[in-house]
Amino acid sequence: MPPAIDRLWTFLKATLAIGLLAAGSLYSANVMDRRGLNPFAAALVEPVTTGSVKGGRPE
Repeated sequence: MPPAIDRLWTFLKATLAIGLLAAGSLYSANVMDRRGLNPFAAALVEPVTTGSVKGGRPE
């Protein structure tokens, strides 16, 4: 193969590999979220109390 085509083929293989890794990780995360196996998932409900910030000067 000429060098230009060889470099293009290497670039296409790398791009395809990165795309497949990204798609696989997104699919895996989606499956884990649906099954409830992800301990690092964000909470879906707001806390009951969040505290308050008082404005003005302290007394």
